[in-house]
Amino acid sequence: MPSVDNAHKGNKDSENCVFPVFPLQRVVFPDSVLRLQIFEQRYLDMIARQLSSSEGFVTCLIKKGNETGVVATPFTYGTYVEIVDFDQKDNGILLITCLGRQRVKLNSCSSLPDNLLSANVSFLDNLPQESITEHQSELIDLLTDLGKHPQVEILEAPERWQHMDFIVERLTEFLPVSEPQKQALLEESQLETRIAMLYQMLAWLK
Repeated sequence: MPSVDNAHKGNKDSENCVFPVFPLQRVVFPDSVLRLQIFEQRYLDMIARQLSSSEGFVTCLIKKGNETGVVATPFTYGTYVEIVDFDQKDNGILLITCLGRQRVKLNSCSSLPDNLLSANVSFLDNLPQESITEHQSELIDLLTDLGKHPQVEILEAPERWQHMDFIVERLTEFLPVSEPQKQALLEESQLETRIAMLYQMLAWLK
């Protein structure tokens, strides 16, 4: 399982940058572990270019469209991810493992001739790493229980389990709520508001 040591430390500069966009049917947060099977030629070429330049790419939840075929319309907030491992199979499928690094806002998008999406993005500051209080420790227990599920993969970063931003994002990532609900939390920049949103989701699930 990927660990925090596989990723670069610190935030990227907030100035505008241009990156390819990979629209997905799921929300990716900072510190998310993302595994993808790449088989479309446009994405095989894109990943090859990003690997050769030691750059990542941006993932965004799809607002309209699908992951394959015609270029989808993404939400305007997403996450910059770094490729930390890859494996080319004999059948041509490329397996990649990525780590979510930092939230971004898409300032403008353009569709390229090869049906790829490119965006000018601004990097957003990661949330402050506030420690979990005693009365919030139940959230750690809940995440521990979720982590026992075979389809739940959590970054190996024991020290992050004491930070509220990490717990809120991991629980939101794996709770059985809609992707638009997860997207709303991704777009929220205030930790206290995020905590309230998480508790609201937990109340809905009871």
